[in-house]
Amino acid sequence: MPQGPFLIFDKSSLESLNLDEAVMLDNFYVSNITPLFFVECLADLEKMIRSNSTPEQLVGSLATRTPESQSYPNVHHATILRGELAGKFDLKTARGRVMMAGGRNVQLGDKKGVIFEHSPEAEAISRWGKREFLELERNTARQWRRALTGIDLNAMVQSVMGVLGPWRKPKSLQDARKMTDTIIDNMDPEWLIRFGLDLLGAPETVEYVVGEWIQKRRPPLRDHLPYFVFMLMINIFFCLVLPTQLLSNVKPSHKIDLAYLYYLPFCSIFTSKDNFHADIAPLFLSPEQTFVNGTELKEDLKRLVAHYEELPEEVLKSGLIHFAAYPPDDTGFLITRLWDKYQPGWRAARDVPKPAPDPEAEKQLVELINRQTDSPELQPSDEQDIDKMDYATVRRMVYPKKGRWLRFSEEQIQRMQPHEKDKI
Repeated sequence: MPQGPFLIFDKSSLESLNLDEAVMLDNFYVSNITPLFFVECLADLEKMIRSNSTPEQLVGSLATRTPESQSYPNVHHATILRGELAGKFDLKTARGRVMMAGGRNVQLGDKKGVIFEHSPEAEAISRWGKREFLELERNTARQWRRALTGIDLNAMVQSVMGVLGPWRKPKSLQDARKMTDTIIDNMDPEWLIRFGLDLLGAPETVEYVVGEWIQKRRPPLRDHLPYFVFMLMINIFFCLVLPTQLLSNVKPSHKIDLAYLYYLPFCSIFTSKDNFHADIAPLFLSPEQTFVNGTELKEDLKRLVAHYEELPEEVLKSGLIHFAAYPPDDTGFLITRLWDKYQPGWRAARDVPKPAPDPEAEKQLVELINRQTDSPELQPSDEQDIDKMDYATVRRMVYPKKGRWLRFSEEQIQRMQPHEKDKI
């Protein structure tokens, strides 16, 4: 099973962590890294920094803390939306999971699988951690800075509300959320499709989407296009709230903060130190999901560091994979409560006796994985549903040591290739 619940963090949460705390984050959570996180990092390259550090040093330090052992880059929300509009994506079967891109569907004999190579985003993060920035990325950073400063929020509100018609001002953020539901559920559905696709930047799909909806006898939009409705609700909510005093210090960058909410369906936990997210994100989370303030997350990770650094040296040398494969029993730890909520079987799995290491069995497993990923006998597969595949392989580079922590035992690290033993 995955090593922890699926987590989405924004830059504000990650940059508050030191390296040892960031390793604990990577050890106990499965991180969904959204495109917005890369946007924020790139934007920092073009900032004027009032400190002794350069933008490159600050972005590099953030990249070093970015999870790489248990992290997956999510597909851009516009790609997911278009996938739903084309009938190739179903939010009902994808909730709580990272939507990955770049998978290569393959078949070996009667076994079907998908291989995810090291993504360009992950490679970029790896370079940034070494303070290596390509000119292409610097140009992208400049473009994002210009895009942020060019956003006219007032014009956006006037445009959207001018089309929706006169609505009263919400009395609270919760009231604005209820008004958003009222708008979605009471406007003419066909009109809402046309309006929403234009607002979300997919006007070229309107006639096809409307035609498909009519052909299927006009089902409720929440059932037919749930991700489209979710994105549309976020934008309508924002436009209802902006003319009020319910949000303070609204600035263009809040359009990026708002876009983080598009990815909420693809996690169990969302964390941020940003007051904007703390106020709004819980309104769009399902009852099964959890918002964790970034300050609370850091305090828990800090406690985990203190908890494990007290272990004897010989235990620490066995690596996190052995002494911290599961969280502490103490439910005073936030991570323990979250594992209890999202992976309730972890205690039983922990207590099952583990067989002694079998080098021959490990060798055979490695050979099988290599055959399923690199064999010349591999053939392309047309299977698109990952739940129907026999295996999925994700290739990544993991540092055996990061901060003060060994991820694997010293013996395991010794068996690794020299280029895999780089340390941060």
